[in-house]
Amino acid sequence: MENQKVVIDTGDHVKHGPTGETWTVAFVRDEKHLYYVGWPPGYAQLSDCELVKKATAEEKQKTLKMLAASSSSDERVHYARQELRRQLDG
Repeated sequence: MENQKVVIDTGDHVKHGPTGETWTVAFVRDEKHLYYVGWPPGYAQLSDCELVKKATAEEKQKTLKMLAASSSSDERVHYARQELRRQLDG
């Protein structure tokens, strides 16, 4: 059996190795940077993060909607709004 790369995506839970913190994923950019849900906004190297729990489709949608509803204007909010719009446009 061939090893398959686990894709980390919105709503997944990851453990950030350097801090030991567990984060919910807002989105991953360029397979290099992982943006997390929470304050303050920020990101980490994807390579420093380990998947703890894969989100269901419902959990992913809930995370996108929660981010999109934010009054903030950071990259996470822009990503969520763009992704939801893309889903509607099909």
